[in-house]
Amino acid sequence: MAYPLNMLIISYIFDNMNLAITMNRNKIYFFISFIFLGNSFLSFSQSKIILDKQSAGGYCNQYFNLGDQGFALLFNKFKDRDEGQGSNAAVQNNLYYYSKDLTKRANFKVNTSGILTVYATKNNLFLVDRLNTKYQVKVMDFTGREVANKKFDLESIGLNQDLVSEIHFTAQGIMIFEVYDGHDQLHVFTINILNGQEDKLSEVDIMLPSANPLEKMNFVGQWSLVGESMGYFILARKGANAEYNPNAIAYHIAFYDEDFQLFRELLLDNFLMPNVQMLGKGASFSLNPALQSFVVSCLIQKNGKTGFMVANYGMNSNSSVMNLFWHKEFEIINNDKYKLVQNDGLSVPAPPVIYHKGAQVITNVSRAGTNVQEESINQMTIFDSQGTTVFNEVQMGNYEALNLDNYCVDNDNLYSRIKKLQMNAVLKPYCEMQNCDVLGFDLDANGNELAIVRNYEISKNQVIIYRFTKK
Repeated sequence: MAYPLNMLIISYIFDNMNLAITMNRNKIYFFISFIFLGNSFLSFSQSKIILDKQSAGGYCNQYFNLGDQGFALLFNKFKDRDEGQGSNAAVQNNLYYYSKDLTKRANFKVNTSGILTVYATKNNLFLVDRLNTKYQVKVMDFTGREVANKKFDLESIGLNQDLVSEIHFTAQGIMIFEVYDGHDQLHVFTINILNGQEDKLSEVDIMLPSANPLEKMNFVGQWSLVGESMGYFILARKGANAEYNPNAIAYHIAFYDEDFQLFRELLLDNFLMPNVQMLGKGASFSLNPALQSFVVSCLIQKNGKTGFMVANYGMNSNSSVMNLFWHKEFEIINNDKYKLVQNDGLSVPAPPVIYHKGAQVITNVSRAGTNVQEESINQMTIFDSQGTTVFNEVQMGNYEALNLDNYCVDNDNLYSRIKKLQMNAVLKPYCEMQNCDVLGFDLDANGNELAIVRNYEISKNQVIIYRFTKK
């Protein structure tokens, strides 16, 4: 609608040339250029991409959220099927990759026989096709060119899939399997996907720290892999001196280089404030790679009221004890109604879930437990890099999931965070459609919005991708 309006304005100028000729010629050109620049801004402030059965080669059966690296959509000719059936079955898939700002795009075909999962680092995409314990991993660059291809079997080193807790990829192409045995002890197995000479996983001989800053604590948890930051792998374990003070919680953090040689140890000391009691049996602990800091959160009881705390710690070059950057405490909003935390003496409340968007820290206190992908009622709290509270309300879902049906009726205003966004006007018309859902939506730390809608009406079978730049 903006383009015809601009043409009318330009026509008006030339139709009234007798008046316009008295104006400075540069001003006329500037006025016309300004109109076109404004039109270009309006055009590019919203981007829209449509993928349908004809253009994408079938039905959309998978959406992969790749975090800061973007997302991928999997299409094939089968409806509601994304893996092969039978020992020799194979499915030909079309995979569409997009960066979050939609500037990087790639489309390529991949044949799979098992369950396909897509991972990404800043350098590459990793396509993992798993059939039982057999893996095939393809490495692609962001143009869709295949860089490497490797096959291996977990069974060849005595592992089964049930033991695998998490899979990680490093920017250097190393695939890491995080494994916990029957005693809950951590084992790490790696394989370099970019190295053509490596054909099987090897276990890393992790030199655990000899120092023990938690030695005065009688109850000490096992080591777990927290993540990778600044080129270092980070392990942590929790200690709690329950005999003397049930609220004395601390973390022993160890940094390892790319060869898993011990580099540095740190202590995150007791993060509970005086006169505060921790609810439940655990706290959440997370690494924010953008801030290179550590976030902890747990449910608390203070002055007879149920709440939760969030604290952010950073490294101190002059000490092995971490510095507290900021500490926040919140009451649970209307817990009698939403029952986010139940003190019934039977169930153990789960600690808040922590995740990150760039420098932002986001926590969810949810009655659905720790699965942040579920569409559930939760108290969502968002902090910026300085610890300022950006958002703190009870909501449905989170920034990775949206139930369109609930959004359309939303009698309790539990989608208030979306109603303030540009995408709200775009999503509303889909409320009139029967076969429609939202694969994912995102609000990045800079305020840019992304919504991915699937219309699975047989005649249309579309995936529509919307992106709005911050106003």
